Amino acid sequence: MTPVPWLLEHEWAKHGSCMAKKPETYFKVSGILWRSVQWPDADRLSRKPGLTAGDLREAFVMANPDWKPDQLGVEANPRGWLKGIRLCYSRRFKPMRCERDDFGAPDSASLKIWRGI
Repeated sequence: MTPVPWLLEHEWAKHGSCMAKKPETYFKVSGILWRSVQWPDADRLSRKPGLTAGDLREAFVMANPDWKPDQLGVEANPRGWLKGIRLCYSRRFKPMRCERDDFGAPDSASLKIWRGI
């Protein structure tokens, strides 16, 4: 769910400490939310010619019909490589429209997904 330990610390400090009194509670809720979504096939997407941030949002929504494209933030580096995906939730843990700063790359932005070595 989180690729490196320091990111767990960051998530707790930035998001979790406002939401819960104990890290265990925050990470339990985070796990429930993580497991509640279906992830599109990133390998297949990575091979799509002309892939855009909008294509990624569309694939996510197809896999999760309760979501809308404006509820998914896509973060890419300056060269267009995917850095992260942000799922925007309300305080009641329901999908909500991303704030402008959280939305990230516009739908028309070129996107590349790293497949590894």
